[in-house]
Amino acid sequence: MPNCEWGKPCTCIDCRTKIFSIPCNSCGFDTTVSYEMSPDGGNTDRKGIFSYDFQERIDKSSEIDCYKCGHHMTGVSYYEKIEERRNEMKLNEKACAECGIRKSESISIIQYREWKNEILCLCCLEKKLIVELPNPSTDDEKFKLDVKSMKYVLDKVMIPCITCGRKRWLKADNQWKKQCVNCYKK
Repeated sequence: MPNCEWGKPCTCIDCRTKIFSIPCNSCGFDTTVSYEMSPDGGNTDRKGIFSYDFQERIDKSSEIDCYKCGHHMTGVSYYEKIEERRNEMKLNEKACAECGIRKSESISIIQYREWKNEILCLCCLEKKLIVELPNPSTDDEKFKLDVKSMKYVLDKVMIPCITCGRKRWLKADNQWKKQCVNCYKK
């Protein structure tokens, strides 16, 4: 519900509209529909706070055709209008080929990449890349998987100190350090 008047509903169309979904019996797609309350259809409680009471209207039942497959359903909850823009967004939304997650189902922002003609989220893509791409790490070099570029990137390198000869791990961008910390402090 919008916060038009400091958190209280007003008489604008956004505050008076109830949007809900009706699941299809055939394909399971949730067709988004809405109905609008009249401006005088709200209640004022004992503290003087105005609100709309959106209860399912069981006195009237409706019929609807599924927005995705066209299956005809009878006896569904009362609605006035089909929210076509919302339904189109649901139908055209990307989904991961492995886990099936969509952007609207997650709180976090989901990124997708294409791998071998499949659209995958970054989590599923990482799992597939670990299985399909061999890790090129050796005793002197460690690589890590960069999911966004879909290849292994040099992470750490084993370099001996030029003063004492002791080997230590350095980040790939710190290869310019020729001495270990103990020798450098002397």
